Amino acid sequence: MGDTDQLDNPIVLDIAAYTLTEYVAAKTLESNLEVVFTDAKQSKPCAQPDYDEKLKFPFVRDNYKPTAVHIIDAQELVSADAATETKRVVELTLDLTPLAELNYDPGDTLAVLPCNNSNVVAKLLQRLNLTEQADITCYVRLVPNCTKKTAKVPVYVPTSATPREIFTFYLNLHGVPQKQFLSALANCTSDVKERAFLNSLSAKQGVAHYQSLILERGLCLMQLLDICGSCMPTLALLVEHLPRLLPRPYSIANSPLEYTKQLRIIYSILDKKPGVTTSMLDVKLSLVKEQQVANLFVYPRTQNSFRFTAAELPGNQILIAVGTALAPFLGFLAHKELSESKSTGQTWLYVGAKTPQAVLKQQQLSHWEATSVLQRLRVCYSRTSTGDEPKYVQDLLEKDAAELVDLLQQPSTVMYICADGAKISKSIEETVRGCLQRVLQLDERAALEKIKELRSLGKYREDIWL
Repeated sequence: MGDTDQLDNPIVLDIAAYTLTEYVAAKTLESNLEVVFTDAKQSKPCAQPDYDEKLKFPFVRDNYKPTAVHIIDAQELVSADAATETKRVVELTLDLTPLAELNYDPGDTLAVLPCNNSNVVAKLLQRLNLTEQADITCYVRLVPNCTKKTAKVPVYVPTSATPREIFTFYLNLHGVPQKQFLSALANCTSDVKERAFLNSLSAKQGVAHYQSLILERGLCLMQLLDICGSCMPTLALLVEHLPRLLPRPYSIANSPLEYTKQLRIIYSILDKKPGVTTSMLDVKLSLVKEQQVANLFVYPRTQNSFRFTAAELPGNQILIAVGTALAPFLGFLAHKELSESKSTGQTWLYVGAKTPQAVLKQQQLSHWEATSVLQRLRVCYSRTSTGDEPKYVQDLLEKDAAELVDLLQQPSTVMYICADGAKISKSIEETVRGCLQRVLQLDERAALEKIKELRSLGKYREDIWL
């Protein structure tokens, strides 16, 4: 859910249509947390977070923590096109100097820590009557005589911070409200009709309404507060129930052989309802365009098998990407081109995009094909292909099935797949399995076992992006 959408387009909803006449409200758990303000005088709003050493971050590489890096450059790679639903795509170049001695390989990922829009945060602080205390330090603790043995202060909330900092850097204001949270909000609501509406959504009998409004329509805290004007949750309740504002992983889109102290990441953004991280990145993009200083908090993520190193260089690679998932393979191919140990293996790249204009770095791909960095380049377009032309990467794979399976079976070949981790990834796997089944004359069970074998041997590797 985008930040601007929640300010510019307040939700208008007939809550009576979503209020049950009979229901059993979800059991509300007693609050386990309380917020205590210090006697410190109000300070200036904090411009950036202080990521405490005690805070834990998912998949952070050993000996690293979130660090501010400077955005050196920003380039728009693809323009938005409403007619084909093509997203705008931007490439950022980051200065790695603050990340001392960082060594990375093509395929590695960088975590970007997002922050909530300052206007949304200000609106929430005003709604909760916290404007005067917004920049006064407070700390969160367990309530006295807490009876829940497993209760604890969330590990991602600092020992001490201001309400503005907590809402800006640590809590996801746009997360999916769980039913217990809705029930807790109902208890903070004085209007009878609004309380019944929230209780209906949290009840077992309200599954259809919860599915419709929360899961499909995407209503979250800010919109529920717009709809239920008498709802006044406490800061402690929101800290206890709102999910964490999680870092967003981005593939490194270059080879370390291209730069010594820089790297590139690529992101796409929706024109309507952009995500929290991409909204923040677009604000940073505006600063860069105005030649102002723009920083991001990032950290290198733990390395996994989805990498292209000296060990893979002599072998064959089959690269499969859809949309911006091409990003890590730009690093793979640059690494192959610039390596002192020239590869003698085959590299095939299959790319799926909505239109020819939506393909990242088209000229660079053509150059790699012309200079034999790429031995095979296959591209398809889902929105502009006509007749019998392939529309999806799955069609390209099926067209090359015999040669593809032959190359895949060679001992030094690794297939790399970068897709969404859901429908597209599963569909690509089904297509590869079908190619194996048809070319090797296997039954379905044997083809499934073949895929499992390829995975276990490290010959079938996936980079699943969110």
